[in-house]
Amino acid sequence: MQINDVVKHNRDSLKKINFFIKRSDYNESPDNYGLPESVHHLIDLPIDEKLTYVDFIMFLQSFFKREDITYVEIGVSVLKTFYQVASFLKESNLFAFDINKINPTIEEKFNSIRKSKQISQYKYNSNNITYFQGDVFRKEDFDNFKERVGSKANIIFSDAHHTGTGLKSEYEHFVQESLDEEFILYYDDLDNPEMRDVFINIFKDMKAKKPHISGALLRVNGWLGQHEHAHLNGIITSLDLRKIATDNNIDVPLTFLELRK
Repeated sequence: MQINDVVKHNRDSLKKINFFIKRSDYNESPDNYGLPESVHHLIDLPIDEKLTYVDFIMFLQSFFKREDITYVEIGVSVLKTFYQVASFLKESNLFAFDINKINPTIEEKFNSIRKSKQISQYKYNSNNITYFQGDVFRKEDFDNFKERVGSKANIIFSDAHHTGTGLKSEYEHFVQESLDEEFILYYDDLDNPEMRDVFINIFKDMKAKKPHISGALLRVNGWLGQHEHAHLNGIITSLDLRKIATDNNIDVPLTFLELRK
């Protein structure tokens, strides 16, 4: 698989969506679905071919030995990232965790299987989708969520409560016990120094238990593409990230994390 193929696939998927959220649903959400009013007008604009974080993650997962992926996204907002993943992966199990009820605009794209107050299940593109409405600061919610996920996750994408305490809560109550041997753990929006420090501490904790893993900081476009500045992101993975980046001429600056001996 070439990375340009991933980019094209994701852009084609986005072209199928006229708009990501209705203004009425946006206004009814206590936190506007995590989409700031200042950038609301940018969410539906077409984005160029420059790499985004979802392009990068979907390219990297092609190096897993398995094809059926367990994907977890914590903080799915209007489901712009999640929808691209669901359109790209096949025969996989996808889990969404968010404090909001599912965005009705994207929910309509999925085939509903069953719904309850906290958990809804769908089928889409041969994937099984579970949407879990929960709070990253409630251990009980993560305990229930873990039961729903069942198996270990190959990819966890963290984009929920953009604070250091939010990242700590996710890690302590879910992430540290929920990663498969083959994994990508990915964090958005680490320009916040507190969040960046927590990310580095998470890497140190994981590296002590699994010395073979690698971690890096990178700047890459997010869900708004070129309409917003590139964010500082973080990745921890079992993959040989340095080799993959070098062999495939990945156009993303990676600063690899090294621990002092």
